[in-house]
Amino acid sequence: MSLIKCKNDDTICNKENHEYLYHYTKIDTLEKIFNDPKGKNVELQFTDYHFLNDKDEGKWFFLFLEDHKERIISSFDDENRLSCKRAINDYIEYESYNNRREEQCVRHYSFSLSSLRDSMLFWRQDYASENGIALALDRTIFEEKYPQRIKAVRYLSVETIKEILPNFEPAVKHDAEYIKSRDDYYCRNFSDCLIGARTLAETDFWRIKNCSWEAENEWRIIKVKKSEKESPKGWHTDEFGIGKYEIDNRCVPRYRVKIENPFDEIILGPTFSNYYIKSVKEWLEQHNYKGIKVSRSVGHERIKF
Repeated sequence: MSLIKCKNDDTICNKENHEYLYHYTKIDTLEKIFNDPKGKNVELQFTDYHFLNDKDEGKWFFLFLEDHKERIISSFDDENRLSCKRAINDYIEYESYNNRREEQCVRHYSFSLSSLRDSMLFWRQDYASENGIALALDRTIFEEKYPQRIKAVRYLSVETIKEILPNFEPAVKHDAEYIKSRDDYYCRNFSDCLIGARTLAETDFWRIKNCSWEAENEWRIIKVKKSEKESPKGWHTDEFGIGKYEIDNRCVPRYRVKIENPFDEIILGPTFSNYYIKSVKEWLEQHNYKGIKVSRSVGHERIKF
C-alpha cells in the first residue's frame, strides 16, 4: 500500500483513494477486539485523555501558554503585542479559576492511531516491543459509517502556534484595533468585546500535544461525554454504536464501543516469526472473521543491523 500526502494536512491517502491509519497494540488484545461470535463487529476501547502516556496530556496547551508567554508575544508585531498579552493572560485566568469545574463534567475519551505503517518507533516502545501488532483501519469506510471524525493530533510550539491556531492571529489583530479605539483599558466589561482569549478557550486542547511527540504522527477518534447523565450503567446505544462507560481494573476511565469491523489487515511486529502469520489467520477463522489480511513487519530485517 503506497501512501501519499494530500493537499489537506488531515488526509493520508493511498493509490486506491482509501485512507489508512494504524492502531499499535499487543497481540493479547486480539481476543478483546475481535470478540463478536458472528465475526462482524469489533470492540474498541477508548481512554480518558488524562490517563494517556504523555504526563502533560490535556493540560499541555495551558502549560505551553503559561511557560512560553513572552516568546509567543514577541513573535507578534509591536502593535499587536499588548492584545496578545491580554488574550493569553485572560485565558490563563479563565482556565485557572472558571473552567476547572466544567472540565470535571466534560470528559474526552481517545482512541489513538498513527499514519505510520510498520514503524520501528512504535515497535521499540514497551507495550509493543515483544508481542506488538498494528491494526490497519480503513478511515474512508469508518467515516462513511460513523459520525466521529478521525483527526490529526497537532504538535504545538512557539514556531507553529500561528499555523496550528489560525484564528488566533486575526483575533489578536482585532483586539489590537479595539484597544486603540478605547481609553478605558481597565474597564470591567472591556474583556467582553475582546475575542483573543475566547479564541484560545475554543481550542480543542484534547488533540494538542507537546511537539516532542511529533514523530508519532498520531491521529485520534474522540468520544465526548458531556455529563454524568450520559453515563448509563451497562451497555447502551448512542450515536456511535453500542457503548459502555466503565472504570477498569487499573482504575482508568474507559469507553468501550462495539462497531462494524473497520480493520482489514493485521501487521505482526518484527519479533514474530513467519509461522505466526498462518497461526493468526487460523485464529481469525476460528472466530469467524474473514477477509482480514495478515502480514509481518519488515522491521525484522532492520533489527539485524
